[in-house]
Amino acid sequence: MKNILKIFLILGLTGLLAAGCSDFLKPLANGSYNEDNYQDYPSIVRGFIVKAYSLRPDTYYTTEFIGAEAGTDNAVYRNQTNSTRQFSVGTTSISANPFRAVWTRSYQGINYCNMFLKDRVGINTHYLLDHESDMVLRQTLQGDAYVLRAWYYYDLLRTFGGIGTDGNLLGVPVLTEPSEAENLDPASIKRATFDETVEQILRDCDSAEVYLPFNNRDYPDDKVYSTPITGSARYRCFDQISLNGLRAMTYLMWASPAYNPTGDKTRYQKAAEYAAKVMNHKLHVESTFTGGFDPAVGFSWQDLNNPEIIFISSMGNSTTMETSLYPQGFGGSAGIVPTQQLVDAFPAENGYPITDPRSGYDPKKPYEHRDPRFEAAIFHNGSEVRRNTNNELMYTIESAVGGKDAPGLTGTSPTSYYIKKFVFSGWNPYDENVVSSVHAVFYMRWEQMCLIFAEAASKVTSPNDGSMFGISPKQALAYLRNRPTTEGKPSYVAQNGDPYLDECAASPALFEALVKNEWRITTCFEGNRFFDLRRWTANPSDLSAINVEIQGVSITGDAESGYTYTPTVIERKNYPSIWRPLPYLDVRRCPNLVQNAGWESWK
Repeated sequence: MKNILKIFLILGLTGLLAAGCSDFLKPLANGSYNEDNYQDYPSIVRGFIVKAYSLRPDTYYTTEFIGAEAGTDNAVYRNQTNSTRQFSVGTTSISANPFRAVWTRSYQGINYCNMFLKDRVGINTHYLLDHESDMVLRQTLQGDAYVLRAWYYYDLLRTFGGIGTDGNLLGVPVLTEPSEAENLDPASIKRATFDETVEQILRDCDSAEVYLPFNNRDYPDDKVYSTPITGSARYRCFDQISLNGLRAMTYLMWASPAYNPTGDKTRYQKAAEYAAKVMNHKLHVESTFTGGFDPAVGFSWQDLNNPEIIFISSMGNSTTMETSLYPQGFGGSAGIVPTQQLVDAFPAENGYPITDPRSGYDPKKPYEHRDPRFEAAIFHNGSEVRRNTNNELMYTIESAVGGKDAPGLTGTSPTSYYIKKFVFSGWNPYDENVVSSVHAVFYMRWEQMCLIFAEAASKVTSPNDGSMFGISPKQALAYLRNRPTTEGKPSYVAQNGDPYLDECAASPALFEALVKNEWRITTCFEGNRFFDLRRWTANPSDLSAINVEIQGVSITGDAESGYTYTPTVIERKNYPSIWRPLPYLDVRRCPNLVQNAGWESWK
């Protein structure tokens, strides 16, 4: 790999990736290494993988997670000039593509992986003095290179895959070799088909499996998986469990109507198989140790070592979530807020949708007797912010008209709701010594695998059938509906039965609708909603699922005389296409790079 200092990808990475490589290859003061002998310096070669991992986002408050939800009927940006909000209502400009960072970062990460894999330089480099440890490290880094490349291609495919202006179902450009500036012809950059991109992801997963350790956890008396190189030393890295999670995610996307025109159900079966592998590992291996996994135990977003986690980002101590999500009255800015539609998606505590008379829902008291997951995710009028250590009342949300957190004021929600999920309840901006918490992104977790399994398995067997995979689709949903909340509040249906789940399990159509709603409420604000709505769309020209009115509520009255709740319209989504546009400048630079349908003017 000559001219390594000049390596870059033309795909939106000019300068960025060159600078990234220079960081690793900047010569020592005595000029002892350069692009011709860098492979003799193990820290540089290993640095390619370190850098590829470091590119992953480590906070939910980005365009890709909570911000992505604000492009759907789950949430909305308070600031009307935000690029994602403008994009979703059809007023954005060509230069303001809010998803360009995914394109840039992913190809940057892919190129680091390609540099490590080129000519097997990574696996043939000596890193440690101890021979046995060195061989283990070489293997794990090789596995990392393959699976990270698969991860970044999955991220690209999920974001930018779709029907192009040429009418074909397309993926993204697949590059498996490092690209040198002077040798890269822009006309050679073409999109692979959607299927070809998926096949590349799966090939890389197969290659990674040969090298990755089984599980990045320390097991008592297990000499194989508790070395200084593997086990918890690799906690934030891929292992074979998270690798199977990535396979499950990929197969479910590939099986979905938007990407599966022939209705190939074997894709659903593979998604279910890989999700079941992850679930069974949690249920039958990680559950056997003290403090191990228990599906009947809740988890905390601030507990970054909890066994719910399958794959996690880097960790950092930050107050971003609190200052971005709380109202201004409690030190925040209400940057992104929930919608009335999301509030209405949470069922009653007995498990029935609030539109079902059996739910007991009272529109005059809309927040009473709701699924406890609602209270764990969303602040509403009257919600209390209590300190996690002693239950001290720190703040009360007052979003009724005239209240300090009502719509229309500075730093308040236009919908009357605020995001509670992810915020640290030990933070108080008025404390003499303000306490912050460590935050991270849970890229894969137990509940996500339950949802993948329930959706995929129910397409190839009945919701009540557990014979094919060892778990039934109904049981997968029961795990979600029965567990305590992230605040430790018990599930009503776990204690009193879940007749609505039983009813849905007897009807494939009802079960499918229930699965979709569980996706919505279980992963709200985690960035899945837009992608779920799109992949469930069989007709690409049908924009009804994404072009909807975004609603809030106006609350009048008081606690003594009672409140009146009047729906309000915040905005209407106005997407020209269910597909997201490729970055305009890269389409312009690469004459054979086909833009997605609906974005014909962005080329």
